[in-house]
Amino acid sequence: MARMQEVDGPVLARTDIYRRLRAEVLSCALRPGQQFQERDLVARFGVSKSPIRDALIKLEAQGLVEVLPRKGYRVPPIDLRDVKEMYELRQMHERACIQGMIGAATAETFAGLDAYRAAPDSSDLAAWVDYNRRFHAFIAGHCGNRRLARMAVELIEEFDRLTYFGVAHTRQISTDAFVAEHCAIIDAIQARDSRKAVALARQHVESSRRRVLDNLETAPVVRTRPGAVA
Repeated sequence: MARMQEVDGPVLARTDIYRRLRAEVLSCALRPGQQFQERDLVARFGVSKSPIRDALIKLEAQGLVEVLPRKGYRVPPIDLRDVKEMYELRQMHERACIQGMIGAATAETFAGLDAYRAAPDSSDLAAWVDYNRRFHAFIAGHCGNRRLARMAVELIEEFDRLTYFGVAHTRQISTDAFVAEHCAIIDAIQARDSRKAVALARQHVESSRRRVLDNLETAPVVRTRPGAVA
Protein backbone atom coordinates (compact mmCIF):
# COMPACT_ATOMS: atom_id res chain seq x y z
CA MET A 1 0.00 0.00 0.00
CA ALA A 2 1.28 3.48 -0.80
CA ARG A 3 2.72 5.23 2.21
CA MET A 4 0.58 8.06 3.63
CA GLN A 5 2.14 11.52 3.58
CA GLU A 6 2.77 11.96 7.30
CA VAL A 7 5.31 14.72 6.81
CA ASP A 8 3.09 16.83 4.55
CA GLY A 9 -0.09 16.18 6.45
CA PRO A 10 0.34 14.52 9.88
CA VAL A 11 -3.03 15.72 11.14
CA LEU A 12 -4.74 14.50 7.97
CA ALA A 13 -3.06 11.09 8.27
CA ARG A 14 -4.15 10.72 11.89
CA THR A 15 -7.71 11.77 11.13
CA ASP A 16 -7.96 9.52 8.08
CA ILE A 17 -6.69 6.44 9.92
CA TYR A 18 -9.04 7.06 12.83
CA ARG A 19 -12.04 7.48 10.54
CA ARG A 20 -11.19 4.40 8.50
CA LEU A 21 -10.69 2.19 11.55
CA ARG A 22 -13.85 3.50 13.17
CA ALA A 23 -15.82 2.80 10.01
CA GLU A 24 -14.43 -0.74 9.88
CA VAL A 25 -15.46 -1.42 13.48
CA LEU A 26 -18.95 0.01 12.98
CA SER A 27 -19.48 -1.92 9.73
CA CYS A 28 -18.14 -5.13 11.30
CA ALA A 29 -15.33 -5.32 8.75
CA LEU A 30 -13.39 -5.61 12.00
CA ARG A 31 -15.73 -8.00 13.76
CA PRO A 32 -16.66 -8.08 17.46
CA GLY A 33 -14.06 -10.16 19.26
CA GLN A 34 -11.44 -9.83 16.51
CA GLN A 35 -7.87 -9.31 17.74
CA PHE A 36 -5.13 -7.37 15.99
CA GLN A 37 -1.77 -5.81 16.74
CA GLU A 38 -0.37 -2.35 16.27
CA ARG A 39 2.34 -3.56 13.90
CA ASP A 40 -0.30 -5.04 11.59
CA LEU A 41 -1.89 -1.61 11.20
CA VAL A 42 1.49 0.07 10.74
CA ALA A 43 2.25 -2.27 7.85
CA ARG A 44 -1.23 -1.99 6.39
CA PHE A 45 -1.44 1.81 6.36
CA GLY A 46 2.25 2.42 5.70
CA VAL A 47 2.69 4.93 8.51
CA SER A 48 4.65 5.18 11.75
CA LYS A 49 3.27 4.01 15.09
CA SER A 50 2.29 7.51 16.21
CA PRO A 51 -0.89 8.06 14.10
CA ILE A 52 -1.92 4.43 14.69
CA ARG A 53 -1.65 4.86 18.45
CA ASP A 54 -3.53 8.15 18.33
CA ALA A 55 -6.39 6.50 16.44
CA LEU A 56 -6.50 3.52 18.81
CA ILE A 57 -6.55 5.79 21.86
CA LYS A 58 -9.58 7.63 20.47
CA LEU A 59 -11.31 4.37 19.60
CA GLU A 60 -10.58 2.95 23.04
CA ALA A 61 -12.10 6.07 24.65
CA GLN A 62 -15.28 5.43 22.62
CA GLY A 63 -15.41 1.78 23.68
CA LEU A 64 -14.84 0.56 20.12
CA VAL A 65 -11.42 -0.97 20.84
CA GLU A 66 -9.94 -2.47 23.97
CA VAL A 67 -6.36 -3.16 25.00
CA LEU A 68 -5.27 -6.74 25.66
CA PRO A 69 -2.13 -6.58 27.83
CA ARG A 70 0.83 -8.17 26.01
CA LYS A 71 -1.51 -9.34 23.25
CA GLY A 72 -2.42 -6.18 21.34
CA TYR A 73 -5.95 -4.95 20.76
CA ARG A 74 -9.43 -6.35 20.26
CA VAL A 75 -12.74 -5.14 18.97
CA PRO A 76 -14.81 -5.72 22.11
CA PRO A 77 -17.73 -8.11 22.06
CA ILE A 78 -21.07 -6.35 21.88
CA ASP A 79 -22.30 -5.61 25.39
CA LEU A 80 -26.03 -6.12 25.84
CA ARG A 81 -26.32 -3.61 28.65
CA ASP A 82 -24.55 -1.03 26.52
CA VAL A 83 -26.93 -1.77 23.64
CA LYS A 84 -29.94 -1.20 25.87
CA GLU A 85 -28.48 2.06 27.16
CA MET A 86 -27.77 3.17 23.59
CA TYR A 87 -31.41 2.64 22.67
CA GLU A 88 -32.57 4.63 25.71
CA LEU A 89 -30.33 7.51 24.64
CA ARG A 90 -31.46 7.14 21.03
CA GLN A 91 -35.07 7.64 22.06
CA MET A 92 -34.16 10.89 23.82
CA HIS A 93 -32.17 12.18 20.86
CA GLU A 94 -34.81 11.27 18.27
CA ARG A 95 -37.49 13.13 20.20
CA ALA A 96 -35.35 16.23 20.70
CA CYS A 97 -34.10 16.26 17.11
CA ILE A 98 -37.58 15.90 15.59
CA GLN A 99 -39.00 18.62 17.80
CA GLY A 100 -36.06 20.87 16.99
CA MET A 101 -36.33 20.26 13.27
CA ILE A 102 -40.05 21.03 13.20
CA GLY A 103 -39.38 24.25 15.06
CA ALA A 104 -36.35 25.39 13.08
CA ALA A 105 -36.36 23.91 9.58
CA THR A 106 -37.34 25.71 6.39
CA ALA A 107 -39.73 24.44 3.75
CA GLU A 108 -36.72 23.61 1.60
CA THR A 109 -35.25 21.45 4.37
CA PHE A 110 -38.57 19.67 4.85
CA ALA A 111 -38.61 18.92 1.13
CA GLY A 112 -35.17 17.36 1.48
CA LEU A 113 -36.75 14.57 3.50
CA ASP A 114 -38.45 13.30 0.36
CA ALA A 115 -35.12 11.82 -0.75
CA TYR A 116 -35.60 9.18 1.93
CA ARG A 117 -39.03 7.98 0.87
CA ALA A 118 -37.41 5.11 -1.03
CA ALA A 119 -34.59 2.77 -0.09
CA PRO A 120 -31.76 1.95 -2.53
CA ASP A 121 -32.67 -0.44 -5.32
CA SER A 122 -29.84 -2.70 -4.19
CA SER A 123 -30.71 -5.47 -1.72
CA ASP A 124 -27.20 -5.18 -0.31
CA LEU A 125 -27.24 -4.77 3.47
CA ALA A 126 -24.52 -2.12 3.39
CA ALA A 127 -26.57 0.05 1.03
CA TRP A 128 -29.63 -0.18 3.28
CA VAL A 129 -27.63 0.59 6.43
CA ASP A 130 -26.19 3.65 4.68
CA TYR A 131 -29.67 4.81 3.63
CA ASN A 132 -31.05 4.30 7.15
CA ARG A 133 -28.16 6.18 8.74
CA ARG A 134 -28.45 9.10 6.34
CA PHE A 135 -32.19 9.46 6.99
CA HIS A 136 -31.82 9.74 10.76
CA ALA A 137 -28.67 11.87 10.44
CA PHE A 138 -30.55 14.28 8.16
CA ILE A 139 -33.13 14.91 10.85
CA ALA A 140 -30.46 15.30 13.52
CA GLY A 141 -28.39 17.59 11.33
CA HIS A 142 -31.32 20.00 10.93
CA CYS A 143 -32.52 20.09 14.52
CA GLY A 144 -31.31 23.67 15.00
CA ASN A 145 -28.87 22.78 17.80
CA ARG A 146 -25.32 22.10 16.68
CA ARG A 147 -24.22 20.31 19.84
CA LEU A 148 -27.26 18.08 19.88
CA ALA A 149 -26.80 17.37 16.18
CA ARG A 150 -23.17 16.39 16.67
CA MET A 151 -23.95 14.03 19.57
CA ALA A 152 -26.98 12.54 17.84
CA VAL A 153 -25.15 11.86 14.57
CA GLU A 154 -22.27 10.19 16.41
CA LEU A 155 -24.74 7.94 18.23
CA ILE A 156 -26.58 7.17 14.99
CA GLU A 157 -23.29 6.12 13.40
CA GLU A 158 -22.58 3.76 16.30
CA PHE A 159 -25.80 1.93 15.50
CA ASP A 160 -24.28 0.74 12.21
CA ARG A 161 -22.44 -1.96 14.15
CA LEU A 162 -25.63 -3.23 15.73
CA THR A 163 -27.51 -3.14 12.44
CA TYR A 164 -24.82 -4.96 10.50
CA PHE A 165 -24.39 -7.65 13.10
CA GLY A 166 -27.98 -7.99 14.25
CA VAL A 167 -29.81 -7.77 10.94
CA ALA A 168 -27.19 -9.84 9.10
CA HIS A 169 -28.31 -12.81 11.18
CA THR A 170 -31.90 -12.47 10.05
CA ARG A 171 -32.64 -14.94 7.28
CA GLN A 172 -34.68 -12.57 5.17
CA ILE A 173 -34.36 -8.80 5.11
CA SER A 174 -37.24 -6.73 3.77
CA THR A 175 -36.85 -2.98 3.73
CA ASP A 176 -40.48 -2.29 2.85
CA ALA A 177 -41.64 -1.99 6.46
CA PHE A 178 -38.71 0.23 7.39
CA VAL A 179 -39.30 2.55 4.45
CA ALA A 180 -43.01 2.75 5.30
CA GLU A 181 -42.10 3.77 8.85
CA HIS A 182 -39.72 6.42 7.52
CA CYS A 183 -42.40 7.77 5.19
CA ALA A 184 -44.90 8.04 8.05
CA ILE A 185 -42.36 9.99 10.10
CA ILE A 186 -41.62 12.24 7.13
CA ASP A 187 -45.34 12.92 6.60
CA ALA A 188 -45.77 13.94 10.23
CA ILE A 189 -42.67 16.16 10.23
CA GLN A 190 -43.68 17.90 7.00
CA ALA A 191 -47.13 18.47 8.50
CA ARG A 192 -45.37 19.96 11.56
CA ASP A 193 -47.21 17.46 13.75
CA SER A 194 -44.62 17.12 16.49
CA ARG A 195 -46.62 14.80 18.71
CA LYS A 196 -47.33 12.32 15.94
CA ALA A 197 -43.81 12.44 14.52
CA VAL A 198 -42.27 11.78 17.95
CA ALA A 199 -44.69 8.92 18.63
CA LEU A 200 -43.91 7.30 15.26
CA ALA A 201 -40.17 7.69 15.80
CA ARG A 202 -40.48 6.13 19.25
CA GLN A 203 -42.25 3.11 17.79
CA HIS A 204 -39.67 2.93 15.00
CA VAL A 205 -36.72 2.86 17.42
CA GLU A 206 -38.49 0.40 19.71
CA SER A 207 -39.12 -2.07 16.89
CA SER A 208 -35.44 -1.80 16.00
CA ARG A 209 -34.47 -2.43 19.62
CA ARG A 210 -36.57 -5.60 19.83
CA ARG A 211 -35.26 -6.91 16.52
CA VAL A 212 -31.62 -6.27 17.32
CA LEU A 213 -31.81 -7.68 20.84
CA ASP A 214 -33.58 -10.80 19.60
CA ASN A 215 -30.72 -11.39 17.18
CA LEU A 216 -28.00 -10.58 19.68
CA GLU A 217 -29.27 -12.60 22.65
CA THR A 218 -27.72 -15.84 21.39
CA ALA A 219 -24.82 -14.44 19.38
CA PRO A 220 -21.39 -15.84 20.34
CA VAL A 221 -19.65 -12.43 20.30
CA VAL A 222 -22.05 -10.80 22.74
CA ARG A 223 -21.36 -10.46 26.42
CA THR A 224 -23.56 -9.71 29.36
CA ARG A 225 -22.40 -8.10 32.57
CA PRO A 226 -23.60 -8.95 36.07
CA GLY A 227 -26.39 -6.66 37.06
CA ALA A 228 -27.36 -5.84 33.49
CA VAL A 229 -30.80 -4.33 33.27
CA ALA A 230 -33.29 -6.56 31.45
